[in-house]
Amino acid sequence: MVKLFIVGFPKDMDEVEMVELFSTYGAVANVTIVTDKVTLASKGYGFISMADQLGAERAITAMNGATIDNRTITVRFAEDKQAPPVILSPLPRKKRPRR
Repeated sequence: MVKLFIVGFPKDMDEVEMVELFSTYGAVANVTIVTDKVTLASKGYGFISMADQLGAERAITAMNGATIDNRTITVRFAEDKQAPPVILSPLPRKKRPRR
């Protein structure tokens, strides 16, 4: 699967509409629209997982810069989220009792 990042789509657009829009270019496996944790309102960006590289490339070519409801959307490959590096700090030294 190939994950795409989509930003700028109308905030009232739902997952079904996203699938309908992007399935023209290839098989859509998953859609995630990012929402506000409190209001649950769309933030206008999200992710789509396409079944294959070719479909993802076709979607980017066709949809990047497209206008939906007077909003220009950006579509690109999603960057892999890497875990932050683990920084090991030295263990604290035990204090020696005074003699």
